[in-house]
Amino acid sequence: MLTLLDPPSLKSRTSSADVVTDAGYRRLVAGEFLFREGDQRSHVYRVEKGSICLFKERLDGSRDVIEFAFPGDLVGLGYLDSHVSSAQATMETALSCLPHSALEPVLDKSPGSKSRLSAAIEREVAFLKEAQVHTGQSKALERIAALLVTLARCNAYEGRDPAIIADSLSCGVVAGYLNMSIDELAGALKELESRDLVEASTKGLRLKNLDMLEHLADAGGRNATGAL
Repeated sequence: MLTLLDPPSLKSRTSSADVVTDAGYRRLVAGEFLFREGDQRSHVYRVEKGSICLFKERLDGSRDVIEFAFPGDLVGLGYLDSHVSSAQATMETALSCLPHSALEPVLDKSPGSKSRLSAAIEREVAFLKEAQVHTGQSKALERIAALLVTLARCNAYEGRDPAIIADSLSCGVVAGYLNMSIDELAGALKELESRDLVEASTKGLRLKNLDMLEHLADAGGRNATGAL
C-alpha cells in the first residue's frame, strides 16, 4: 500500500457523520470526510461525481492508502457495525446513499462491485485479527465466527453455497491465520457444534445458523473497535 502524509490543508475538514441530504444524496468539498475509521456504518455510497480516497491512518499521522473510488464505484462496503477505514473526498464529490437492503441488486449488475465487497470483507477480517494480536481480547469463538461469515459471504458472491465451507481449507492454515493452535481451533469448532451452529458434512463444514454466527462475529467487531 502507498504511504502518504496528510496534507495540512485537509486536516481541518471534518466528517459530516453520515448526514444524508437531498433524499439520499451527499455532496462533499475537497478534503471533507465521508466517514472516519470507527464511525458507525449507516449506508453504502455510490460515487456519482468526483473521487474518494479510502485509507488507514497511522499513529504518526501518515496514511496507508487502500484505494481510490471514482464515479460508479461503491464505498462503505462491509458487514461490521463500524467502518475499519476512513474515506475522504479528494475533490468536490457527489454520492448517492444506498440502504443496505438495496445493495444486492446493485452488486448483481456490477462484477467490479462484488470484487470491492470481497476486498472490504478481507480488510474487516484482517482488522479483527490485528485487534486480537494487539489486545488479546477477541475470543476464539468470535474470531472463528468472523472468518466463517466472511467465507460464507465470499461463497455467495461467487455463486457457491454459502452454508458449506469446503474442506480444502486446512485446519493448519485456519489456525495459523487466527493465531491459535490446532487444538484450540478443534475445541472451538466443537463448541460451535454443541451450540448447533455448525456440523461436519461430506462436502466440508456446514453452517447451520448463519445469523447466530454473524451475531458472534459482530460481538468480536465491537470488542475490536473499542480496543483499538
